[in-house]
Amino acid sequence: MDLSIAGVGTRLGGRWVVDGVDATPPPGALTGLLGPNGAGKTTLLRLIAGLLDPEAGAVLLDDVPVHTVPRRERARRVALLEQESSSTVPLTVREVVALGRIPYRTLWGTDADEAAVDRALAAADAAHLADRAWSALSGGERQRVHIARALAQEPDLLLLDEPTNHLDVSAQLSLLAFVRDLGRTTVAALHDLNLAAAYCAHVLVLAGGRLVAAGDPRDVLTADLVREVYGVDCAVLTHPRTGRPVIAFGDPVPGASPTGADDSRDDPRTPRPEPVPEGAR
Repeated sequence: MDLSIAGVGTRLGGRWVVDGVDATPPPGALTGLLGPNGAGKTTLLRLIAGLLDPEAGAVLLDDVPVHTVPRRERARRVALLEQESSSTVPLTVREVVALGRIPYRTLWGTDADEAAVDRALAAADAAHLADRAWSALSGGERQRVHIARALAQEPDLLLLDEPTNHLDVSAQLSLLAFVRDLGRTTVAALHDLNLAAAYCAHVLVLAGGRLVAAGDPRDVLTADLVREVYGVDCAVLTHPRTGRPVIAFGDPVPGASPTGADDSRDDPRTPRPEPVPEGAR
């Protein structure tokens, strides 16, 4: 599936939180969505998923604007795993994964392909957890089950919002290696630049709602970019075994903005991207 983000922008509270983003994540690969807190990562993921309508530009799935795709079809093609929230509902792992089949249920509440749950559990290496209580799982196990639930939707596009939050080092590495090896078009918002450098084929870097860099992590994650976007000095080394970048952080740069934000984007005199005419979407 081809994903194209074409000049997308939207406002929240009168402020452009995503501002004219143009990007083409490579199909079948893991793309890291990077940037400081408040950079617009979660909002961009929701725009890509079609949960928010853009005020400018469009997100295209195989050249079709995602927000024009009927909700049921969109739920089958795009899976968004937002930041985890706790639940007190007593469910087994199998029941949690089966929630991913909701878009396929008939008017009578049945699903023609219940075996999809078994396939998703197996693909996520979570089949051994199927009969366990959801509430009894560790953080790493829950994230893997979340992935299984998304895979049960059989989506073309997988979107993850900070999937490594609250996981220990081993669980983080295992989860990202698993997602990378799915061979599915995936965009994951990540805070850890070293994880992105190690596992992503492509990265998008946001600052102040704008895309400031995109491409191979080896080309994008430079000391100059980290200083500009995050306001931190660093040295970028090369991993002796993988050849991937390893970022050794130094001190924050005195007086530097941690977001790379440009306040002029809120100035009404600043030219804005023109919204796509309704008939052209």
